[in-house]
Amino acid sequence: MHTGAIAVLLLLFLVPFFWVSSQALMRFGWTWMLLLLPIAWLVGVFVGVIAALCMTGILEWLSNLNQPPAESGSMGGVAWLGIWLVIALITSPLFAALSTWLTANFLLPAFRR
Repeated sequence: MHTGAIAVLLLLFLVPFFWVSSQALMRFGWTWMLLLLPIAWLVGVFVGVIAALCMTGILEWLSNLNQPPAESGSMGGVAWLGIWLVIALITSPLFAALSTWLTANFLLPAFRR
């Protein structure tokens, strides 16, 4: 993978997390509750990957609904793996940013009371 693509993916995954974390830090200060933000980010990444897996499974099921079984040695599984990877690279940053934002705006103020 090219260095530029790696840098873009890192920015795509980490910039929303750092932005939400900095906003939460300015709002709450240094408290133990801010440790929930990296956990929420990681949970969001995993939920995004699982959502991509479910979406790919549904798309594959719909694709094979009225088709005969694939021939042995076909490359269909590798193609669906590539489709899953693309969908996972799209949904994981979105779910990670969403879970971090939800944690910073709803869970942290609830613990503060």
